[in-house]
Amino acid sequence: MGDNVYIKYMRLQNYRLFKDVEMNFHERANYLVGENNIGKSSFLRLLSLISSGFGILEHDYADTNLPIVIIVEICLLDDTSEHFFDSEEGVPAQVRLRMEKRVDEIFPRLYNDIDNSQLPLDLIRRIRYIYHSETRNDDYLVSDEIYNLLKNDILKSGQIEEFRPSPDMVQFIRQQERYSEYDTSFYMNVLVLSKLLSRQDRPRADNLKFISLVALKILSQIYVMYHSKAVPFEHTIIVDSKGKRFLSIFVAIDEPEIHLHPYMQRSILTYYKQLLQNEDPAFCCILKSLFNIDGLRGQMFIVTHSTDSLVDDYRNIIRFYRDKCGCVQAACGVNFHFNEEIEKHLIMHFPEVKEALYSRSVIIVEGETEYGCFQLFGTTLELRFDYYGICLINARGESSISKIKKLLQYFKIPTVALYDADVKGSREAEKNVFFTDEICFEMDLAKAMIDKGKRRILDHIIYTAGGTHGKATADMLKKACRKLDMNYHNYPPRMLENVNPRNVEAMYVYYFSWLYSNKGVILGRLIGQSLTKQEIPASFTRVIKVAGQLAKVDSNQDC
Repeated sequence: MGDNVYIKYMRLQNYRLFKDVEMNFHERANYLVGENNIGKSSFLRLLSLISSGFGILEHDYADTNLPIVIIVEICLLDDTSEHFFDSEEGVPAQVRLRMEKRVDEIFPRLYNDIDNSQLPLDLIRRIRYIYHSETRNDDYLVSDEIYNLLKNDILKSGQIEEFRPSPDMVQFIRQQERYSEYDTSFYMNVLVLSKLLSRQDRPRADNLKFISLVALKILSQIYVMYHSKAVPFEHTIIVDSKGKRFLSIFVAIDEPEIHLHPYMQRSILTYYKQLLQNEDPAFCCILKSLFNIDGLRGQMFIVTHSTDSLVDDYRNIIRFYRDKCGCVQAACGVNFHFNEEIEKHLIMHFPEVKEALYSRSVIIVEGETEYGCFQLFGTTLELRFDYYGICLINARGESSISKIKKLLQYFKIPTVALYDADVKGSREAEKNVFFTDEICFEMDLAKAMIDKGKRRILDHIIYTAGGTHGKATADMLKKACRKLDMNYHNYPPRMLENVNPRNVEAMYVYYFSWLYSNKGVILGRLIGQSLTKQEIPASFTRVIKVAGQLAKVDSNQDC
C-alpha cells in the first residue's frame, strides 16, 4: 500500500502469556480483541519495549529458564528513494529482525533474522511509540511544564495571531481545574488547538475530550521526543524523494471506550487515523512549525472491549484466543481471503459479528422469532448467555448462516448453527450444524406444544401477541400449505380455538399457519417467556446445550 511505516509480521516466544504466537498486521490500524486477561494490553507494552530497545523485566518471562525471542518484520521505508535523515545509506526499506534476551541480561541482543548477523540495538529505535490510556498513563504522563512550553511555542509559531481567552473560557478553565489533575496550560492548549484546527463547531466539553485525547496527546509526546537527548529526534525522521520529512511512530490506544460515548469513541479513533495519514492540513502545519516535520508515518494498535470502537472490517481485527492446550494464539483478519459474494454478506452482517469476537461460543439462527426467544430459553435451561459468553446471531436468512459461520471459524470462535430441516440434505455433514425436527422452527414449536397437551399456552401466546383470539386466515393457510406441500382447500379459514382438538393433524396446520405468518422478535420474546424447561422443543434445547458445552471452561483446566 505504501507511504507508511508498519509492522508486517511478528512472532513472540516466552513473553508473558505468549509462549509462541505468530501475528500478521494490517498496515494502517489493528484492533486487538478477545476475552479479559488474555494479553491484549501486554502486547501494547511489548510494542513500547521493541521501540525503546529495553525494559524487559523478569516477570515478563513465561519461563525464566528460556530467553524471550521476538521476531519482527518491519516496513521502514516506502522505497529505495527514501532514507532516514541521519543515515542516507545502510537502513533497508524492509527488515526482518530477531530480538533475544535472557533473564540475566541487561539489554536484549538484535539480529538479522535472515543471515543471523548481529545488529546494533539502535536500529530498532527508529520508530517512536505514542501511548494513550485513561487507566495506565503513568509512564507517559506529560508534565504541566511541558504543556506550558508547548503552548508558548504554538503561540510563537505564527500559526495564530493572538489568543486571548474570553471570560466564559476563563470560567470554563477554572471549573475544569477544580476537578482535574491538569493546570491552566493544559486547557489553554486545548482552546488554542481548537481554534487552529477549526474544531470549534461542537460543545466545548466534547471538544475538550476530542482535542486533548488526540491532537494534544500526539503533540505533547512528540514535544518530549523532540527535546529528548536519549534518542536524537533526527534518528526517527524519514526523508522522501521530494525532501519532505516524516516522523515514524507506533500509536497504541488502550481501551478508548473509557469515559467516552460511542460517537466519541469512533470520532477519536477516526481522527487518529486522519492524523497518521496526514489528512488534516492544519495539524501538518503545526507539526512543521514546531518540529520541522511535514507529517507522520505510522501504524495504530487499539485494544478495546467495546463493539462501538471496532471498525466494520474484519481485516483490521486480531483476536486473541486460547487453543485446546490453553495457550494464547492469535487469529488475524488480514490473513483471511473470501470471494466477492461472501465478502458482501460479511460486510452486511459484521455489526452482529462484532459482539461474537468477545464471546466463548456462538449460536447462529435463521430468523427473528428464534432470535427473540433463544436467549430466554437459555435462561430457562440455566445457561445464561451473558454469564457464559454465548453470543446469539440472527443471520436473517438461511443463505447467510454458512458465510457468517466461516468467518467466525476463521477467528477461532466455536460456533453452532440451527437450520430449518428443509435444507438438511446439503448441510448434514457439517460439524456443529443442527436442524429442526420438523420442516421449520414454527412447526417444531406447534407440534411440540400440541403433543404435550399445551395448546392453551399457544393460545395465550397468540392472544398476547395479537391482542385478540387467533385466526388462521385464507392467506395464512395458503402460505403454510405451500410450505408443507399440502392442499390448502382442505383447511378453510377459522378461529384457532374452534379447531377440533381430536384432529391433531389439523391443529398442527392451523397453529403453524398463524405462527409462520407472524414471525418476529416480539413473538419470539413471548414464546421465550412462556415455555418451561420441559416445553422447549428438543431441537432448540440441543443447540443451546451444545453452545453451553463449548463456552464452559473444562473442569480439568485451570480457570
